[in-house]
Amino acid sequence: MKTDHPFFSIITASLNCVDTIRDTIDSIAEQTFSQLEHLIIDGGSTDGTLAVIKDAARYHRISYLSERDDGIADALNKGIRMAKGQYMLVLQADDRLISRDVCEKVYPVAVGQTYDIVSYPVLKIGQNGKMTPFNPIKTPWWYHFKTTFPHSGAFVHKRVFERIGGFKKEISIALDYDFFYRALDSASCSVLIQSMPAAVIGCNGVSSNSNYLRKRLREEHLIQKANEKRLMWKFMQLIFRQIYVPYKLTSTRRKLPSR
Repeated sequence: MKTDHPFFSIITASLNCVDTIRDTIDSIAEQTFSQLEHLIIDGGSTDGTLAVIKDAARYHRISYLSERDDGIADALNKGIRMAKGQYMLVLQADDRLISRDVCEKVYPVAVGQTYDIVSYPVLKIGQNGKMTPFNPIKTPWWYHFKTTFPHSGAFVHKRVFERIGGFKKEISIALDYDFFYRALDSASCSVLIQSMPAAVIGCNGVSSNSNYLRKRLREEHLIQKANEKRLMWKFMQLIFRQIYVPYKLTSTRRKLPSR
């Protein structure tokens, strides 16, 4: 249940995800911590997703909006503008909080509002159903090369969005990488990394789908070009891409099931 003065705002962007969104909703509705709100921004689903959201809203205090949008970033930005909480968490429609007391455990860590970002590990479900950890990276300069925080485990204070704005609509896959790059680089946001897994993320999202790998790699390159101003890091990024991109494409092909 949410309150009129939530501390956490959990934002979900949905589009035709009828098979998974109920688990997402239930994992938030069952939280033992009450000072939270769940905002669902639906892109005009046609597969029954909206019916699931409306049914859940009969029993839980869910705020939702369903209309055509310009993609995930546009939907999340709408949710950010609606949010009333101090910290925001993006939990997509095939993700779920790992237990009923996640927000209750995060609250004592975040209540002082000292840190701009409080980052937790998540567990990622592979195509074979196996769960693997996706941990925040503690190396402070790693964002120059790859994303450092799993989005569904990152509680971001509202002041970060006030400083750097929201998600860029022209980025369709690596929007979290761009956001955290700007937060760490231009805004010098403070970060606290925790060890408790906070969420389970599915394999249906575009950022987890191997079919979108080439596009994600291209977007990461464009994000680095747009955000990085220092020649040393530009040079290091060039070297990194020459090694990482061929490795990633080759290793992904090896993991694909044979026909």
